[in-house]
Amino acid sequence: MYKLEMHCHSQEVSVCSKCSATELIARYKAAGYAGIVSTNHINRGTYQKMEDRPWKEKAYHFIQGYEALKNAAADQDFDVLLGCEINLTPVPQLSKDLINQGWNEYIPNDYLVYGITEEWLYNVGDVRYMTMEELSQSVHEAGFLLVHAHPFRCGTIVMNPDLYDGYEVFNGNPRQQSHNELADAWAEMNHKMKTSGTDFHWPDDPPCGGIITEKRIRDNEMLLRILRNGDYALLLG
Repeated sequence: MYKLEMHCHSQEVSVCSKCSATELIARYKAAGYAGIVSTNHINRGTYQKMEDRPWKEKAYHFIQGYEALKNAAADQDFDVLLGCEINLTPVPQLSKDLINQGWNEYIPNDYLVYGITEEWLYNVGDVRYMTMEELSQSVHEAGFLLVHAHPFRCGTIVMNPDLYDGYEVFNGNPRQQSHNELADAWAEMNHKMKTSGTDFHWPDDPPCGGIITEKRIRDNEMLLRILRNGDYALLLG
């Protein structure tokens, strides 16, 4: 059986993380995982020092975090897959029209996207300015999966379940109250895919989430197939 983390952050991209790529890989390797899905943030924080740069430079910066993880795992017999966690709050420098529409307020919802490619990241543009409907359409047209991360954490807004493939029903972040039991009930009621993730940020966070599979997941194509087929069990702490 193989364990795969589905939600983790390294400090090379996610400024809220206190863990380097090297530390992260070592931590998960020691915990008996076969791999991770790197889900660094695409949000205001990630680009706070480069907002004046074109999107392709922002995408390159994001991908370098993934490359750092792959390099750290290169001689570890450990798999690193590319994913992301998107927040749709745009940056404050907005037109008056957008501010009047409420775009200047922080939107607490975060969305995990599984199966993404570097090509998609470069070409999709700044997703932070998308509506939820536009993000869902873009993700699904590309053949990826969209999961609402910690959907019942305090302040999170409940959206139309038809926009998602699934919900993160276990989030192991020890500094947050994610109300996992509500997320699980909501996924059941709406007949949606369930996922689990540690939401790893700090070196002393205990790896406790992810999925367990009989076959080792080596790439995103296999990950998408296994998630869609339901050929996995959840790690729940």
